[in-house]
Amino acid sequence: MKILASLLSTSLILTTGGGGVVFGFSSPSSVKSIHIKAVSSSHHHSPTDSLIAFTSSNVRLQNSLSPLKFTPKDDNEASSDKPFIRPALHNSNFFRALSILYALLFAVYTTSKSPSTATNALSKIGKHLILSSKAAATVHILSFGTWFGTVFYTTFIAGITMFKNLPRRTFGTIQSKLFPLYFQLCTGMVALQILTLTAMPDVLSKTSEVSLLVSFFATILNLLYLEPKSTKVMFDRYTLEDEGKRESDEYKSLAKSFGKLHGMSSLANLVALCGGIVHAVRLASNLAV
Repeated sequence: MKILASLLSTSLILTTGGGGVVFGFSSPSSVKSIHIKAVSSSHHHSPTDSLIAFTSSNVRLQNSLSPLKFTPKDDNEASSDKPFIRPALHNSNFFRALSILYALLFAVYTTSKSPSTATNALSKIGKHLILSSKAAATVHILSFGTWFGTVFYTTFIAGITMFKNLPRRTFGTIQSKLFPLYFQLCTGMVALQILTLTAMPDVLSKTSEVSLLVSFFATILNLLYLEPKSTKVMFDRYTLEDEGKRESDEYKSLAKSFGKLHGMSSLANLVALCGGIVHAVRLASNLAV
């Protein structure tokens, strides 16, 4: 017996013996349910008289079911529309744009003045660097591009997109896996920039030195303390939610702590980004000569 299946809005009726089974199919883009039921017949058929009929009129859709989609809501709380934390002022797009604009203006102002000399500490380090000036410049550009692109993409594209389209716990779990790698990469790339900068006398300046050091310490603060601490508090809140203790004093205390830690982490990340912008302008001014 040949069995044909239609996946594009058709239903299959297969009748054998004294009964049969009805399968309802729909295209993947519009499927809301698959209707399966047994049917009986007063007529008896032999296996050789089995009937295979295809029709598009027997598709039964349950309109009460909504299409499958991801929403940034909690998996197991009644008030799922409540945000995990209230967004802080420095987490707003307005504050971020204002900070970046200030960093640009500061970088342009310092660059327009007479070139500043670097501290003796970095100058001495450059004398012991094995790389030549050209090799150091190549490593510096690649590490800067990797770091700055990663920070910009994570801050303005990846994080916002996942927050708006993933359930809250899914989003939190993914971030808890990504952020340690993210801050490790950023710390390593900034450290490379500081080291290679010492072998680039035409670029080495106090402005670049300070901006990169600020970015380095802001990033390592996130790596070693703010991110691990905030992630631990987040999972502690999940545990209390599962135990039905959302109204407990412990939960409220954890919520307050998470808000502070998350805000400080976001601010440190923004500071590191602004430091990168200052160095980028300084770097570009030397490349344009």
